[in-house]
Amino acid sequence: MPDNRINLAITKRDELLEKLEKVRGTPREEEFQLQIDKLNDLIKHLENE
Repeated sequence: MPDNRINLAITKRDELLEKLEKVRGTPREEEFQLQIDKLNDLIKHLENE
């Protein structure tokens, strides 16, 4: 079960990284980066469980 959550978080992070490239230099860049950082923290947490 934790593997599935990790895979979902990685998939979502990768989707956000693609979108981040499209919004670079705009006010939304920071918002996307914050979400990516939170997902990275979640992935680390799940991997340590």
